[in-house]
Amino acid sequence: MKDLTHQFLLFIERQLSYVFLNVLYHTMRYTITGLKKPYPHAIYAFWHRDIMPLMINRKNEKVAIMISPSRDGNYMAAPAIKFGFIAVRGSSSRKGMSALKEMIKLSKNHSLAITPDGPKGPAQILKEGVLQLAYLTKLPIIATRTHVSDAWVFNSWDRFYCPYPFSRIKIEYSKPFYISSKENFEEYKKEIESFMNEEGWWK
Repeated sequence: MKDLTHQFLLFIERQLSYVFLNVLYHTMRYTITGLKKPYPHAIYAFWHRDIMPLMINRKNEKVAIMISPSRDGNYMAAPAIKFGFIAVRGSSSRKGMSALKEMIKLSKNHSLAITPDGPKGPAQILKEGVLQLAYLTKLPIIATRTHVSDAWVFNSWDRFYCPYPFSRIKIEYSKPFYISSKENFEEYKKEIESFMNEEGWWK
């Protein structure tokens, strides 16, 4: 009975989170720069803290997104699926190989999304997993950076945030990065990381 109660409460929490995010979507004002339209077939890379406004903005595009199999990941996976994403459960620390294989399989027909500093950081430091995925799938990486005017900021490793209603959100997409050789990993890592961490780009 205790397990059933827990599952029921978790179900309610997931439903409420989707309703809240859907309402939030209709209040936020987005400004998109860089790549104006969704790239036909790519890997979108963004920091873990930015997942909420980006997920809301890119709903119903059937993008395959890698989400941690942890309990915290459960709260993002449910609304992500309702928003039209394909949730692949895995991370660098848990179910990593099976998730990588699933992402490669899905890459044939879908764009991919990944947080290269997840699931536990360090924050805003790009791990090589996204480069490896780009090298194996031959898809370009589109780096993404986000600025939110006002938000609730959580006391977490990544400073995860939830935008306030009616907040202004700026998103900028990079040029496509094609990873053709493993020898170039470090070079591309620095360039992509620099783009994503640039200060004041939104001004």
